[in-house]
Amino acid sequence: MNVMAPTLVRLSCSGAACAAWEPVAAVNDVGEDLMTRRQVAGLFGVTSAAVAAWARRGRLPEVRNEAGRPRYRRADVEVLFRSAMRQRAR
Repeated sequence: MNVMAPTLVRLSCSGAACAAWEPVAAVNDVGEDLMTRRQVAGLFGVTSAAVAAWARRGRLPEVRNEAGRPRYRRADVEVLFRSAMRQRAR
């Protein structure tokens, strides 16, 4: 269980908007399960740099913990994983 103070999230990115960070109030939900960049990379079999690029491009929503480190909601990761599996099956 991850309980955190309000954090900053990067919204979808385009040009100058990539530098914009907007606050969100409810990242500290009790039932929320967050993954590190390394955990996501291991699941997909890619580097952590690839996961960071996905976040910059808006493919995977990113939240930041109280230390400013990137985290990814397990539900968002699962959606992306299922999408990737469907594409591979084609």
